[in-house]
Amino acid sequence: MHRTVSPAVAALCALAASSAAVAQEPYSPLVPRGTLRLDARGLYASYADERLTSALSGPAGAGVFPFLARTESAVASMIGEPWNLTLGSMQTVAERGSARVPIALDVGVFDWLTVGAVVPLAGSDAEFSLHFSADSVAANAGFNPVLDGEVPVTIFMNGLQSAIADYGAYRDATCEMDPSSPECAGATRVLQEASDFEGSASLLYGEMFAPLASSAAGEALQARLAALSEAFAAAGVTSPGTIPLSTTPVTFEDLQSFVTDPRYGIAASQGLAKWRSDWQLGDVELRADARLAEAGGTESSYRVAAGAGATIRLPTGSQADPANFLATGSGDAQWDVELRGWMNGRWPRGFGLWADLRYGVQVGGGSERRVFDPAAPFAPLSTQAQLDWDPGDYQIVELSPWFRISEGLSALAGYRLFRKGEDSFALRPQVDPDPAAAPPATPPDPSILVPSTGYSASHLLLGMVYNRAAADQGGISGAPLEIRVVYRQVVGGSDSDVPREASLEVGFRLFRRIWGG
Repeated sequence: MHRTVSPAVAALCALAASSAAVAQEPYSPLVPRGTLRLDARGLYASYADERLTSALSGPAGAGVFPFLARTESAVASMIGEPWNLTLGSMQTVAERGSARVPIALDVGVFDWLTVGAVVPLAGSDAEFSLHFSADSVAANAGFNPVLDGEVPVTIFMNGLQSAIADYGAYRDATCEMDPSSPECAGATRVLQEASDFEGSASLLYGEMFAPLASSAAGEALQARLAALSEAFAAAGVTSPGTIPLSTTPVTFEDLQSFVTDPRYGIAASQGLAKWRSDWQLGDVELRADARLAEAGGTESSYRVAAGAGATIRLPTGSQADPANFLATGSGDAQWDVELRGWMNGRWPRGFGLWADLRYGVQVGGGSERRVFDPAAPFAPLSTQAQLDWDPGDYQIVELSPWFRISEGLSALAGYRLFRKGEDSFALRPQVDPDPAAAPPATPPDPSILVPSTGYSASHLLLGMVYNRAAADQGGISGAPLEIRVVYRQVVGGSDSDVPREASLEVGFRLFRRIWGG
């Protein structure tokens, strides 16, 4: 970012060297009449992604990879008790960063009215460190034996189905003699258990994973088959004595492919590795601010100004790619209307206060997302849907006292509260559905996305502003260059999902008189 901005900074500093403009307080939305203000800032924010770190630290099971749930259910049915599948253990550290370079141009139409625009550029990155272990202690499942060769599995399933058919004939003969006898009831129970076992085994061998033969689940399956074989043998029926199970644990490379390979149903465009986005245009803003009341003046020891403003945010940004679980997007790509009221005060001995209150209405639009539990790190591709999206309104309250240390140098401190309401979602009807595409049996319910969209966050900030003054003009000191450094830290939020983000803002303002005296 520094290499990109530096040439522009040098050129604009040279342009403004002979220019004069009105001195600015550390916070000032207004520019004097006939003055152009260029404001360019670089903001970098980062935080440890505790949600992703937690989700990808521990057993690699169905909670991480949803496609494993089918194998888990089939095995639980075969052994007759709940079973948690794990391909191994993971240890992950994930950190996210985002960079924004908003470039603003503001013009003073009158001394009390300023209009302008903000063109933001945005990029993001993620640092990802993952360790995976699939040893005998950490894993109880691996690749399905059917992937190594269908013959052993086919022989087993044919033998099991033949034994069930023979035992069914035995059961029919027993019940025909005496339907109410204990022998008939026992044979009926064994036949039902064997049929259920065979049906679940068919489902198991249709998946890509199965219990490891050496695991507790593998031993339980062998014991279950042995019990059925014993009951069959009592009726003179021969059945398979061994069930084919996995002998091939997954590797780290396999784990990576689970995220990106379409065969596993996630089909993410980004794997479990470091990632950086390209620079993209964000949501462009058009804004206006007006001073409504003022007490004191430029020559007075105190001055208090109050005003109001409005911002329209255009849908020029791009939303996050639903296939990239690390992407954040460059904007919301929908219209916003923001109203604000502000107060800027200066008192004797160099003290001042900035107060800002904003209310934003986010106009509804469209969004493509994967409609799945937001706590899950990888949502299946089958849940990706076009949605009608109505974002919740937001409020911002900021109080920032400041102190002028010396001529041209001020120290800042402040508190900001950001609060956003919950969004609402609805499935967008397909205008021209593909008749060849089979719709999902149960359409995803977008309400599952709502709880994670409303939140509040509290920020503390500390900073310094340097203002290089120019020669007096008409009794008003000039300020052709202003440099700002501000550090912000999230110190609280509505719940544990609000990241403890830290950000650093470094920027400058240049002023140039374009008309008037």
